[in-house]
Amino acid sequence: MILLNGCSAFGWLKFWDSEDEEEGPAELFSINQSIKISTDWSESFNNGNNFGRLIPSVYEGKVYFIGSEGYLACLDVESGKVEWSKSTDDIVSGGVDVNFKTISYGTLDGDLVVLDYRDGKELWRSKTSSEILSPPVTDGNMLIVQTMDGRIAGYDFKSGQRLWFHQTTLPRLTLRGTSRPYINQGFIFTGFANGKVAMIYPDSGAIRFEIPVTINEGKSELERIIDIDGRSLITNDILIAASYQGNITAINLREGRPAWQEDISTINDLTSNGNRVIAVDEKDIVKAFGIATGAILWEQNDLKLRKLTSPVSIRNFVAVGDLEGYVHLLDAKNGDFLGRKKISRKPILELASERDYLLAVDQSGKLFKLSLN
Repeated sequence: MILLNGCSAFGWLKFWDSEDEEEGPAELFSINQSIKISTDWSESFNNGNNFGRLIPSVYEGKVYFIGSEGYLACLDVESGKVEWSKSTDDIVSGGVDVNFKTISYGTLDGDLVVLDYRDGKELWRSKTSSEILSPPVTDGNMLIVQTMDGRIAGYDFKSGQRLWFHQTTLPRLTLRGTSRPYINQGFIFTGFANGKVAMIYPDSGAIRFEIPVTINEGKSELERIIDIDGRSLITNDILIAASYQGNITAINLREGRPAWQEDISTINDLTSNGNRVIAVDEKDIVKAFGIATGAILWEQNDLKLRKLTSPVSIRNFVAVGDLEGYVHLLDAKNGDFLGRKKISRKPILELASERDYLLAVDQSGKLFKLSLN
């Protein structure tokens, strides 16, 4: 199996999307800013490398974040003051999840690590089958992690003993990344590199269903890459997932069958706002689909090829970060620009929303808290 670091890995191939290869990122034009984005505080974590998805987590009024070189810190969410920090000596590739008084993360060497949320003391460490590129998730009984080799596994929350795993068959070519599992309605939901999304019982690993979001119909190995690397979402008993070079598909959870399907190519997470699901496609066009029908409600093309982050929803807005360190705020109703701020000289890699504020992470590992006024 050859692992490919996103579609950019094919940049040297003359036949691969050659027209877009010559096109540069869209230039920004001035906008009327009705919403002001302010930087409340920032903290540097000095990332030398970025191996996976390092997403901050908020728990009991604290922000937890770990850099790729293993520096972990707990910060007060209001002031940004570091309350405690720790050098773990791990090469971290799957960022922190903080829940049930524990901190968990994954490493490039395939270690699943659990710490005490109060001081970072290590509680247990278990070896997985491959590198971990997305944060783990827990329901307090089981800790769930997805690895690069197409396996999702459940570990006892207290002891770290592996209790089950589900192995998918990977295509010959895949992108370097994995979907981020999550728990909803008592089930685990995640996507795989074979273009399927699964609903899994967390206590046993038994599969409730595994449904293709995209059918592999390409003529070449490159055209048959249909990874689901972005996080799906659930709203109104509808599971919505999207794949690279494929589709965005809504699945009725009660009936276990697709409700609608539209074309899109994306490796980013999805987000919802009201009756809309928002996606960023491979050309960085932001699109809003109607949750009930899949109809395209609006498209925002003015951020094309700016290497956007996954979109996040905050209040009635949608936020994305870009390659020049800007954070953009769009109206969820029509996609119009409402606000913009350059917060870094480095590309923004991750955004997270919490109630009425945003957390952003740039390529150097700097963490920002942003408020909207």
